[in-house]
Amino acid sequence: MGCDGFRRIRAWHRLTAFTVASCLLALPARGDIIDRVLALAGGDLILLSDVQTVTIFGLLPDAPDETDALTWLIDRTLTLAEVNRFIVAEPEAGVIDADLADVRGRFSTPEEFQRALAAVGMTETELARVVRDNRRIDSYLRQRFGSALQPTEAALARYYRDYVDRYSVGEVAASFDRVRAQVQRDLQEERRQALIADWVDRLRLRATVIRLDEDE
Repeated sequence: MGCDGFRRIRAWHRLTAFTVASCLLALPARGDIIDRVLALAGGDLILLSDVQTVTIFGLLPDAPDETDALTWLIDRTLTLAEVNRFIVAEPEAGVIDADLADVRGRFSTPEEFQRALAAVGMTETELARVVRDNRRIDSYLRQRFGSALQPTEAALARYYRDYVDRYSVGEVAASFDRVRAQVQRDLQEERRQALIADWVDRLRLRATVIRLDEDE
């Protein structure tokens, strides 16, 4: 593709980003919360309040800041769109209740939890819907990528040697035979996560993804 083609793509992205930002004028407010669009993922807008929901309620413990939370939300949005194309079993009510109880437990008092909901303009029912969809995503990914190829004995031994410190107690490494089952679980999970990451990368390539938090 020539330079003119790249310029046309950049111009289209700027135009689309401007159009998305302009949609703010039509967005319903969440109570008295002032919101703004941070990204477009597929056909869905991701708002500042969505990112704040992730960080305030600890929905992604490994996200150190709002930039990482936004990246996770983009991937989640694209993944959920795929999940909604298929029949995925609904999580049991007790599971959702337990997840919500876990989220509430991250706050020192019920009043603090309610203030956090108010801060992002969200109801507890809406938060339950977020938790429910997270469970649906997990279920779909387990179904789709749960049968990763069984590693060979050579692969297990190599993984054990590469990460022997992980299977050590103090300075003493557990024997391979003793921890073989754990080594197999770890290697299979690592491979599963790699398959999921590659699949999500392909979802991003197929979709229109625009981040308004990034400079040109």
